[in-house]
Amino acid sequence: MILTIRGIVSINVLVFVVEWVFWLNVHCTVTEVLLTLTEVFLNLTEVLLTLTEVFLTLTEVLLTLTEVFLTLTEVLLTLTEVFLTLTEVFLNLTEVLLILTEVFLTLTEVFLTLTEGFLTLTEVFPFFFLSCKANARVKLAKTRHGPHSSTLVVICVVQCIVCV
Repeated sequence: MILTIRGIVSINVLVFVVEWVFWLNVHCTVTEVLLTLTEVFLNLTEVLLTLTEVFLTLTEVLLTLTEVFLTLTEVLLTLTEVFLTLTEVFLNLTEVLLILTEVFLTLTEVFLTLTEGFLTLTEVFPFFFLSCKANARVKLAKTRHGPHSSTLVVICVVQCIVCV
């Protein structure tokens, strides 16, 4: 019986040692798995941090592009205002040009009227001049002054002024 008790104890100790070794193996494997998972988690955390940095950089780029877009929009609005102002100036200049054209046409009409008047005078003047000359001859004949007297010239000038 002693041997059996010792055998049982030995078997129990052996079972305990086997279980302990198995437990150590399992525990070591679990620890290794946990360490590997921890490394994977750390690597994923680093990747996540890198992606966060990339996201932040892209956000900064997007903000910069938005500022550039806003600036370009302001420039476009300013150019549009300048274009509208230039269009108004052009319209005003066109109105001035139309007024000047009307003035020019009116002056042309006046010039044409004056030209017609002068043409009429040039048609009438020879007859008027001949009439003055005839009148002067008659007066000279009556007063017996020569054809070269100063009275003749004065009479012709006075008659020209009165008639015109």
